[in-house]
Amino acid sequence: MGNNNSKNIKKKPLKTLTKSKQDTSNTSLLSPIGRISRISNELLTRKFSQIESYSLRASFDNLSTVNERGIAHITKGAFIGYLGFPDDIGAGPLIYRSFTYLANYPSVGHTNAHLTYDGLIKAVAIYCDLTEDIINDDRVKLLFDSFSISDSDIYNEQKDPLKSSEPSISQIPQLVTPEDTEFLKAIGFYETDPSKISKVQKQDMVKILTGLIWLMSSEMSSINASSEELKQNLKKIISPKFINQIHEDAVHVVEHMKRYNNNNNNNIKSDQVITWLTFNNFIERNAPNIFRGFIPFIYGQFLIGLTLSRHRSDTLFQGPKVQYWPKLDSQSDILNQMNMGLLSWMLPESVIKRRYWNCLYSSSKHGFSMNRFHRNVFKYPGAGKNEVMITSKNKKHGNTLLLGAYVAEPWKSTSNPKTCFGSEECTLFEVLPVFEKFPATKFNSNYVYYNPSFGIGLGGIATSSIISNVITTSDQNSFALQVDNTLQFGRYRNDAAHHEVKPTYRLSATRQYFDIPFEVIEIEVFGLGGDLAKEKQDKEWEWEEAEAAKRSGYKRNGNKEDKEILKLAGIIDDDSRKEIQTWES
Repeated sequence: MGNNNSKNIKKKPLKTLTKSKQDTSNTSLLSPIGRISRISNELLTRKFSQIESYSLRASFDNLSTVNERGIAHITKGAFIGYLGFPDDIGAGPLIYRSFTYLANYPSVGHTNAHLTYDGLIKAVAIYCDLTEDIINDDRVKLLFDSFSISDSDIYNEQKDPLKSSEPSISQIPQLVTPEDTEFLKAIGFYETDPSKISKVQKQDMVKILTGLIWLMSSEMSSINASSEELKQNLKKIISPKFINQIHEDAVHVVEHMKRYNNNNNNNIKSDQVITWLTFNNFIERNAPNIFRGFIPFIYGQFLIGLTLSRHRSDTLFQGPKVQYWPKLDSQSDILNQMNMGLLSWMLPESVIKRRYWNCLYSSSKHGFSMNRFHRNVFKYPGAGKNEVMITSKNKKHGNTLLLGAYVAEPWKSTSNPKTCFGSEECTLFEVLPVFEKFPATKFNSNYVYYNPSFGIGLGGIATSSIISNVITTSDQNSFALQVDNTLQFGRYRNDAAHHEVKPTYRLSATRQYFDIPFEVIEIEVFGLGGDLAKEKQDKEWEWEEAEAAKRSGYKRNGNKEDKEILKLAGIIDDDSRKEIQTWES
C-alpha cells in the first residue's frame, strides 16, 4: 500500500480571522483571497452559518499558497493530503479534479484553473447540498460531470482508425427535430457536440465508489468508539486487505451499472466508460443516495469538523458529538461496515438518519425457529420499519448470496395463503454478488406473507393460482423470495412467465431469468424505528406475557371481554378466528 498523503502535508495553524461573516462575503474583497463572485457571496450569506463560514475560510488559509501572480489557491498536493484518503484508493486526485471543475460554476469545465477561495465556496456548497435557490442545477448531475472525462482523452487511449470516420447519433442532428434534441439533451443522452456527452471512465467510477464506501466504513467504525478502539479501527481501515475488499465490492457495483447502458455511440468503447444516462438509470432504481456519503465528509473537513476537533479525537472525520450514520446496537454477522455502506445507497434517507438500528432477531443467536422469529420481531412499534437480511449459499454452485427486504409495516401472521401485508414502500434487494434493488410495482399488494406452517414469502402468494386456496410448494407458488418454516432453506426467483400473478416487485433490469434454491447461513432482522422503538417493543411483550401468565391456570369463560384480552395476548389467532386450546396448570 502506498503512503497516506495526509502524513506528508504539515498543516499550518488555523489563522484567527478578524472579519465578520458579512465582511468575508463582500464582493469587493480582493486580498488575500481574491474577488468573491455573486454566487459565492449568496452562498456564504444565505447557506452557511457564521461558524461554517469561519471554518471554511480557516481551512482555506491553512491550505492555500500564493503563486507568482499573487493568486491564493490550494494546490493539488495540499488538497489531496488534507482529504487523507489512502493512496491505494485513488479517490483524492479525482475529488480535486471535481472541485476545480465545480469551482468554475456556472462556466464549468475541466481546465487548469486554480482552486481559489471563491471556487472552494461553490464546490463545498455543491458537495454538501447547500445550494437550493442559488444553484438550481441537479446536484448529482453536477457531481457526475465533475468526474467526467472528455472524448478527446478517451480517443487518445482507444483510437481505432477503422471507426474514427463513423458518425455517431450526436453527429447527425438533421435526423431529429429541434424538440427531440432538447428532450435528449435534458436526459443527458444527446448533444450536438459529442465531447459534451458526460461520461466517467469505469476505472474512475470504481475509485469514486471505493472512496465512498471507505468513508462510510471509516465513520461507522468510529461511532461511540473509545480512543483505543479508534486506533485499532484506523489500523484496520487503512490496511491493504480492507481496501481490497471494498474495491472488490465497488467493482461488482460498477460491472452491474454498465449493464444499464443503452447508448450505441460507436465512437467510444462503451465498456470502458459510464455515461450519464447509464449512471442515472442505475441510481434511480438502485442507489438514489449514492453520493450522500460525501456530505458529512466534506462538511467535516471544511465547514466545522476539523476546526472544532483539531486532532479528530471524537471521530475520524466529523468532529465532536456528530453522528451521520446509524449505529447497530449489537454485533452483526451480516452488516459489516462495507455492507452498511452499500445499503445506505438503497434505503430511504429517513432510515439512514436514525441513530440506532436494533437487531431484533439473529438466527445464530436466537435459533432457526419461526416461534423465535415471531417473539423477537413482532410488536415492533410505530411504522414497524425493519430490514430482513439473509446470507445464503446456492446449493448447486456454492455461491454466496446476500439478500434482503425492507418491510415498512409491522409484521402480521395469517393462515390465509393469499393474505399478505405491507405497502408500496416495501422493497427487495440483492447486495451480493449483484447489486440490485427490486422496488414495488404497485400491481398488487402481495408484499410480505408470514405463516408459521409455511414460512416467509415476499412478492407473491402461497397458492398455485389465484383461484386456489391450497398452500403449495415453492415450485408452484409465485414468491420472488421465500424461506421455509425451518428458516434454513429458501428460493430466490426472477421469472415473469412462472405464474399468472403479476409481479409485486419489479423484475431484474439486467437479468432475464434466474431461479436459485439456497441454504440459509444466517438471517438477521433489524428494527429501523428509532431510539425508543425497541424499548416499546420489549414493554409490549412483557405486558402481554404477564397477562397471559395470569390466565394460564384458568379456562376461558367465553365472555366478550376475556376474548378480546386473549386476542391481545396472542392466544387467539385474530386472522383465522380460531381459538387455540389452553390448558390448566
